[in-house]
Amino acid sequence: MTETMDQDRLFGDKAIENGLISEAKFQRALVLQRVIAKRSKVQMPIGAVLVKMDLLSQEQVDAINGTATENVTAETDTSPSVDDLLCPLTLTVAPDKLSATLEPFEEHQPPPGLASVQLLLQEKGIVHGVIEQPLMEAYLGQNPLPMAPFVVAEGTPCEPGHPPDIQYHFDTDPMRIGTLLADGTMDWKNRGDIPQVVAGDLLAEKVGGAPGNPGTNVYGQTVPPPRVKDPPLKATKGAERSEDGRRILAKINGTPKLGLDGRIGVFAILPIDTDIGIETGHVDFDGHIDVNGGVESGYQVKGRSLSTREIQSAQIDIEENLFSQGGIYNSTVQVGGNLKASHIHNSTVEVAGDLVVERELFGCTIEVNGRCLIDSGKIIASRISAKKGIQVKDVGTIAARPSELTVGVDFKFAKDMQALKTSLTELETRKAEAETTIAQLGERVDALASELGQVAQEQDGCMVQKRQLEAKRQQPAIAANPEKSGLLTELIDDLGVKYEAMDAQVHSIMELDDQLRAQIDQARQAVLTAEKQMQEIQQEMEDLREAAEVDSGIPVVKVSGTIFAKTRIAGPHRSIVIEQDMQRVRIAESQEDAKEFAMKVSSLR
Repeated sequence: MTETMDQDRLFGDKAIENGLISEAKFQRALVLQRVIAKRSKVQMPIGAVLVKMDLLSQEQVDAINGTATENVTAETDTSPSVDDLLCPLTLTVAPDKLSATLEPFEEHQPPPGLASVQLLLQEKGIVHGVIEQPLMEAYLGQNPLPMAPFVVAEGTPCEPGHPPDIQYHFDTDPMRIGTLLADGTMDWKNRGDIPQVVAGDLLAEKVGGAPGNPGTNVYGQTVPPPRVKDPPLKATKGAERSEDGRRILAKINGTPKLGLDGRIGVFAILPIDTDIGIETGHVDFDGHIDVNGGVESGYQVKGRSLSTREIQSAQIDIEENLFSQGGIYNSTVQVGGNLKASHIHNSTVEVAGDLVVERELFGCTIEVNGRCLIDSGKIIASRISAKKGIQVKDVGTIAARPSELTVGVDFKFAKDMQALKTSLTELETRKAEAETTIAQLGERVDALASELGQVAQEQDGCMVQKRQLEAKRQQPAIAANPEKSGLLTELIDDLGVKYEAMDAQVHSIMELDDQLRAQIDQARQAVLTAEKQMQEIQQEMEDLREAAEVDSGIPVVKVSGTIFAKTRIAGPHRSIVIEQDMQRVRIAESQEDAKEFAMKVSSLR
């Protein structure tokens, strides 16, 4: 290769010396020579390159080389032309690398040869999905080439997979508050049975699903399919996942439950033959509490689910369903599932699922994240918020104060978001305080460094002065004079004491510096911890927003009997006060256009 380069340089020098070409043109020829070698794997002599560039004739090349010109016609020259080798086409690969296109550099451009295009594709690594040669020849047969992208290669896209389904092997809605019939009424007697399992029973499993098939891009590289988001299969107390993570099995005998968070557990049953009262005390049981009597005044009940006869002035916190055969009076009740009762009076109730009441709600403040169903009963002097709407027979009486009904609003979303915002604000404050602490401690560290430098400088000066005095004391004239020698000794001793004091000061400064730097490290760790927790909260807020969008509210009130005047109905955007008594009406918020909402009253069908 070096010998060839030397010959080419010698050839160029002769051509330039004879005034046939310039140095600049010769350098261009060398560049083209390298391009040809790269694309065609052929090392073309520089003289042949200059001929192809029309810078020299073949006779001139032969004269420089000292050889005779052979009688060679153009038809016998089968080597690629300069234009072919340069291939004046733009090759563009799509961002996903699943297609490649060719396009001329400029308008009215003649096509290059097929070989040059094939070399270009080879050079750029386009090896998969290249169009067949007849199609390529048809494109290159156009003169001039059209100024439009021409697809020269297409990759094979991947085939997306699909996640498996979760199949449950138990009734996920047992002890339902009733069966909602097609006409909108409830069959109170059809409540279902409580399912029972034994240890080892299969509770749920993932079935089906496919990971998808990979594709191939135009470079011949594998294109993996999108990751399939596997539905979570989570177990809680009383249940466990199989080793492959595709099944949930019972660990104990009991009642299987599917929580609102998707976790599957098995819970034991706590039977109480009497009332929850003085004999039992407060009850806190992680399972189903089956009370043969009622819950007496002043007692607290906390558990997975609860069935009882009635509740009197109690505090109830239930994660799943609550069923009261009788009423609930003067109580505070939180239910993570559904709540069914005969009637509820003067109570504050929060229900994550549906609320079903047979007879009446009186003097209550109630928030429901599902439906509020009182098909054959009344709402009297109460404030009720129900995300999925309210279905009731009568609202109000002639003498009672008006009720306020809010529908379509997700109270739980609002509370959860507010709690997260509060936590986020606290973390932001904590982070800001830690950053302030870091800045303040940093200033103290800088001040200590300056102080340490000053003390060290004074200490060095003290040492220099001490050495100078010691050297002076060694002088014969001074050593022979006890008075002068004693005076120097006192000065040297004083400098020694001063040096030791400054040495102690240095150690004190360094110790304090270490303490401050440790505090800075703690503050920086506090910043990192706060940032991580803030990211987690922000993600949780985003998850809540997405869940709220998927599970939107239903702003409707259906009254099958009478709704009395002055009752207030509110939706997410509009509200209305009923001006006169009305019978069999449907009151719903509707959207008139992109910005306008209205509360409409229509006849109940």
